[in-house]
Amino acid sequence: MYLLEIENLNKKYGSKTILEDINLKVKTGINLGLIGPTGCGKTTLLRLIDLLETPSSGKIIFDGHEISKKKRNLHIRRRMGMVFQKPLAFKGTVYDNVAYGLNIRGYDKEYIQNKVYQNLELLGMEDYAHQNASSLSGGESQRMALARVLVTEPDLVLLDEPTSNLDPLSREKIESLILQLKKERDTTIIMTTHDLVQGQRLSDEIAILNQKIFQIGKPEDVFRKPKNQFVADFVGVKNVIKGHARKEPQGLTLIKSGNIDIYSSEQIEGEVFVSIRPEDITLSCNKVKTSSLNEIKGKVVEIIDEGALIHLKIEAEKELFTVYMTRKSFLDMKINIGSELWMEFKATAVHLFQ
Repeated sequence: MYLLEIENLNKKYGSKTILEDINLKVKTGINLGLIGPTGCGKTTLLRLIDLLETPSSGKIIFDGHEISKKKRNLHIRRRMGMVFQKPLAFKGTVYDNVAYGLNIRGYDKEYIQNKVYQNLELLGMEDYAHQNASSLSGGESQRMALARVLVTEPDLVLLDEPTSNLDPLSREKIESLILQLKKERDTTIIMTTHDLVQGQRLSDEIAILNQKIFQIGKPEDVFRKPKNQFVADFVGVKNVIKGHARKEPQGLTLIKSGNIDIYSSEQIEGEVFVSIRPEDITLSCNKVKTSSLNEIKGKVVEIIDEGALIHLKIEAEKELFTVYMTRKSFLDMKINIGSELWMEFKATAVHLFQ
């Protein structure tokens, strides 16, 4: 069951296009990460979903009901809650802020008090109840704003860069809470972020956005199998090589790039891009008998010490490969700048996109 469906949504301000042809389906109970560079339209998309703005064209369907510009959608808005990147505190205490949504809904005093303290405790803020909300730190304000949203038990929570301005401790608390909400309340969350690691860690699915959605799927699929050059560049995929592909027997594809031949188990023909994860490449000082179909000889041109891992830049036929290896293997092989090494990787490790 989809809680939210977006069809062919566009948003323009004057002649400037902010969002173009957005199509999105969000299942009940999942965490969706909207990931993209600054200025890509992430916040605008959240504001459209939260009915704070109206699309230039396209449809937004919430729980099976299309949201109309002409109708009053208060009943739908009350089933959503949004926490802004820099939330504002209402006048009064933390308790007053968190209780606000329940007060305007007309709940009785005892119910409000129970719900407020329940959510303050969830956020670790029960001791702040009578503190002036304007005196809170950035991390405390963010947690209060989240409590203010959660107290009304919305079906959909929208988080706009919820940890971008926080110190590491506050960031960790917010991230832990996001995971806790999914586990204990089965809350549907859409969260924007430009932090790729955070997006992978907190999301069931991620959408790569830059005015339009370039790819959506499980984090491991998007990061390991980008569908286009923009996604590959944005998520930091290494070893992207352009070549010409033709199908071979036994379900293989041969990609020719200059003097380099690469085999892939994916079936595509024509002009393609190849990507190989650095951790999927093994190294040896001499050519060895291996089950890997791909064996390429190259020369080490750069060594980057990252502590537990060593990053090597290896040049082969004018192509530059990045390879990760453990410090122990690096020391055992006595690798230096100029060392000639064989790179081996399986056909299944070679991802193709056009």
